[in-house]
Amino acid sequence: MKTLKTTILILLLAILSTACKKNELVIVLTNDTSVERVDEAVTISRADLEKQNGKISMGFVPMLVAEGGDVIPSQVDDLNGDGEWDELFTLVNIPANSSLNLKVAIVKPKSLPAFTQRSNAWLASPQEDGSYREVKKVERPKITRENHGQTSKYFQFEGPGWENDRVGFRNYFDERNGNDIFGKRTPEMVLQNVGVKEDYHALQDWGMDILKVGASLGAGSIAVEINGTLHRVGPNADGSYELVSNGPLRSIFRLTFENWIIEDQNLSVVHEISIHGGAWYYDSKVTVTGVATEFAVVTGITTIDLKDIKAQFNDYENGVVSLSTHDKQTIEGEYLGMAVMLAKDNNIDHAYLNADAKDINHTYALRMKTLANNPVSYRFYSAWELSDNGFSNSEYFEDMLKRDALCMAQPVKVSFK
Repeated sequence: MKTLKTTILILLLAILSTACKKNELVIVLTNDTSVERVDEAVTISRADLEKQNGKISMGFVPMLVAEGGDVIPSQVDDLNGDGEWDELFTLVNIPANSSLNLKVAIVKPKSLPAFTQRSNAWLASPQEDGSYREVKKVERPKITRENHGQTSKYFQFEGPGWENDRVGFRNYFDERNGNDIFGKRTPEMVLQNVGVKEDYHALQDWGMDILKVGASLGAGSIAVEINGTLHRVGPNADGSYELVSNGPLRSIFRLTFENWIIEDQNLSVVHEISIHGGAWYYDSKVTVTGVATEFAVVTGITTIDLKDIKAQFNDYENGVVSLSTHDKQTIEGEYLGMAVMLAKDNNIDHAYLNADAKDINHTYALRMKTLANNPVSYRFYSAWELSDNGFSNSEYFEDMLKRDALCMAQPVKVSFK
């Protein structure tokens, strides 16, 4: 009798095990290109996961497990602030012309291992004791370009910064609204300590501020062209900062500009910036509303200290284009490659704004096709030779851009089984 009961129990367990295996969700990531994908960014919406796996209860998240049993670093992000995550994000390595299978387990967040921090967004305000306190949401102070020296009284390194394990950037959180570059020599996250008991304009162990921005568009700052006139975003607007998500693999924040009056039109602009581990760039997504006339979103690359005033425009013939510069353009004279990369369908043209240009000057400006209420996206690259000595060679830099353009045009395919 005992043997019969044992046999029945074993059979029941086998049936249950088989049933679980049939219902076990597997994500299949396929690389159809001849290029190995390293730290490839993959985003999967919650809606797509729930179509395959059923409703995911509040307070639970996906855990990704490789075939060998290793947990793959990932994160979930709440993009709309409703308290529930909207996207699953991960970075994966996939050999050329191959696939990667990842099992999905739905777990409590505390069941996930601690993943290495590979991205970081940071805005902090000074305290009376000399320390800095993180700020996750704040209105922009009313500081004009002429009085920008006051900005450091409000914020560590003058505004929000963002970094990964390769590059770093910062935004001047005043009416200049310029983007600058922190060149990095370490994969560690450093922004919390930048400018604290140090001069970040001088070379530190972690790196330094490497770019002169002035009245240019710096490292991917934005402007809006309306009826042929270029306007920096957004003096006299009500500006704000909001942290959306912060690592370990991807960090996201938004700069919002409301009540920006241009030619009797009341504009709103949302500039969403994200950065993820392993990339030499950050991603921008810009949405403009309130424009009743023809307009374009404009970004650019500063030419201050660019010895040879020229830019390289590349049409990769795969639906992707880039505009780049490469020269000894840093404050201390090292080689620096900078580039804007975007979908060819969004590109209009580019032009050089010289020193005499009004408001925005010393810039290679790139105009992008834009529809009101619809975001336009682009990448901005920073490739400093002290981060990777290969970037002292322009061909090395351009080869990196070419490879990234191929990957951008042919993203990893996501399917389920």
